[in-house]
Amino acid sequence: MQHDLMNMFAVPVYRSALGRAFSTREMEFFRMALKGAVLAIHNHSSVDKSVLSAPQLSGIREFVETNLEQYTKTVFNTSNQVQLQITQSWLTLTGKGQSHHVHTHPNSVVSGVLYINLAPVDGISFYRNEDNIWYELVKQQDNYYNANQYFVQTAVGDLLLFPSNVRHGVRPVTENVERVSLSFNTFFSGKLGRDEFSNALNLTVNS
Repeated sequence: MQHDLMNMFAVPVYRSALGRAFSTREMEFFRMALKGAVLAIHNHSSVDKSVLSAPQLSGIREFVETNLEQYTKTVFNTSNQVQLQITQSWLTLTGKGQSHHVHTHPNSVVSGVLYINLAPVDGISFYRNEDNIWYELVKQQDNYYNANQYFVQTAVGDLLLFPSNVRHGVRPVTENVERVSLSFNTFFSGKLGRDEFSNALNLTVNS
């Protein structure tokens, strides 16, 4: 039987690679920023929530902003004079036996994570919003259409960008490794909407 199966309204998960090793200056900054890391439910987070404003990370910030610009062009494809402005950025440290709970990022449009140190097989899991599923069926095998979660394997230097309202988390670390990542949130900065529809909104976001 001939048939077509079409995907509608895709959830964009964007991946890019830094393409170089982290510099000694950058690694020293990461180490110092995590020296006083605080407990964040099942792992630890830097006290500093604006790490991408540090001069030591200027090259990384430029890389992130270039990819946010490309994400905006590709995903939103808008004629509005608007950009994704980084609002907060922080480091996360996860050790053996620790994990990152399933969560979303409120007050953010697109969130991102840059991987600094990882286990050999590592990454991030995204989860379907099961609140909209009103039935239960026993699956013979997970596929793109019925799976409740989707795992993206990553490598050191990878950058992922994704909608902030998508539930995501990190499974428990089983290796003797200090898993380090740099996460950030964004919001629109510029003009949204249209004057003629009385829904224009000018936003200025400070990072």
